Amino acid sequence: MVAFDLQPLLFGLIVLLALVAGGTVWLDRRRRGRRHPGFDLSLPALNEAPFAVFWLTETGAIPFANPAAQRLLGLTAATGTLPEAEWADRLLADADAARHDPAIAGRYRIVPLPPNRLLRWWAGAGGKLIFLFDATEQQRAEQAARQLFNDLSHELRTPLATILTHVEVQGLANLPEVTRQESLRLLREEAQRAARLVNGMLELGRLETGGELTSRPVDLLAVAEAAVQQMMPQAEARAMHLSLEAGTPLPATAGDADQLLRVFLNLLDNAVKFGRPGDKVTLALRREPPGVRCAVCDTGPGIAAQHLPFVTRRFYRAHAPEQAGSGLGLALVAEILRRHDSTLYIESRTQGDATGTCVSFVLRAMTLEDGQP
Repeated sequence: MVAFDLQPLLFGLIVLLALVAGGTVWLDRRRRGRRHPGFDLSLPALNEAPFAVFWLTETGAIPFANPAAQRLLGLTAATGTLPEAEWADRLLADADAARHDPAIAGRYRIVPLPPNRLLRWWAGAGGKLIFLFDATEQQRAEQAARQLFNDLSHELRTPLATILTHVEVQGLANLPEVTRQESLRLLREEAQRAARLVNGMLELGRLETGGELTSRPVDLLAVAEAAVQQMMPQAEARAMHLSLEAGTPLPATAGDADQLLRVFLNLLDNAVKFGRPGDKVTLALRREPPGVRCAVCDTGPGIAAQHLPFVTRRFYRAHAPEQAGSGLGLALVAEILRRHDSTLYIESRTQGDATGTCVSFVLRAMTLEDGQP
């Protein structure tokens, strides 16, 4: 009988298995393009993530940053360093705590930054992998929603109290018909006022709490023509002259056509509503870098200088309270223009022969970055 020594065979088998396992790991790391020990920073999900992800060393160096982190940190490449700022020192301290404290898996913090920014981060993976979020827009939307609720609650108190009073009046016995009809008129007016307030605040709330504007090519001349046509019957009913002037050709502007139509309608409505018979209202468009200047000018009574800084505030009324209006028109206009990266400018004269108001703003033209040739 031939005796076999199994020890060399078993040893050779173990070596072979170790070589196969080691080769598999090496090939897997080579295939996945491992760039940093302990974590695969080449994962496509990191580069495509809608939030900032970056690798942070103990000295504040950044050997890897995804595109979102590059934008947020102001980096021109996928590597760099933290900026010199107080929040960066806090982040380094959190990363150091997560790196050396075995009792925690990571450190989460919310940091307000002047003037009105808010950052959130989580330092995990041993204090090396950082998830950073710019929560400024979220904070602004939450604040706008709270302010919306507070303003609407305050403004609705008066019309609701009036409505309740006249509902009781309508229930009185032996009420003279003249008094009943006057009460019904006031009841109807206050109900309409409350409806305007609610609708206006809801629209303003949608704008303020909405996401980023999706810009599309807008034929501004066509939008302006539609606004003038809609307002023409109202102007004619008040014996006012409404016209459109445009220097053509005009470039396509970047924005939302429906929202810009609302801007023109609100501005024209104000000019007609507070104008006098015989006054002129002109909507003018002209090419001006970086796009198109839009202006609505009238020959009306004008707005007193002390009111001009406040007319875009919610519910601020520069005219007599009994005149129709919710006090939200210019607030809506200002918010829509803010979303279009534009600003409303107002000039007005109340003295002399040439009284009137001119409101203007500039909308940028479409560019290659907007996907337009």
